[in-house]
Amino acid sequence: MNLKSEALKAVAAMLVLGLVTIGLGFAAGNYRGFYLALTLGGIIAASSAIYLVIISMKSAEDTRSVAVPTIQSLWISTSMGLGYVVTAYAPYFKYPFTVATALFALGWVILGFGLAELLRISKASGVELAV
Repeated sequence: MNLKSEALKAVAAMLVLGLVTIGLGFAAGNYRGFYLALTLGGIIAASSAIYLVIISMKSAEDTRSVAVPTIQSLWISTSMGLGYVVTAYAPYFKYPFTVATALFALGWVILGFGLAELLRISKASGVELAV
């Protein structure tokens, strides 16, 4: 497995998912839901973009130097995905049902993808998840 290539793909996928959640925020219909989507999606997108640059500058031969920032980035994104699962249907944010359902499903996608990639990259590199 080319760890650097796989790491870049995983973090880039999280960047796209973060941008999609920001886009769904515009359909929220109120400021509370919009700001939540902007905050959580913004954290995912910004951290992924920063870590993409960091990972791309690392040497592909040094698996630890590629795995550590990848795991850190995926950990942040996966945590934000949990935020969507927990808050999508909360009455406080007043999301329309379709937007809430989309964010809830997207939160589970982020959680599942993030956990799978965290475990796969940790196992392939030998780097523990607690970095």
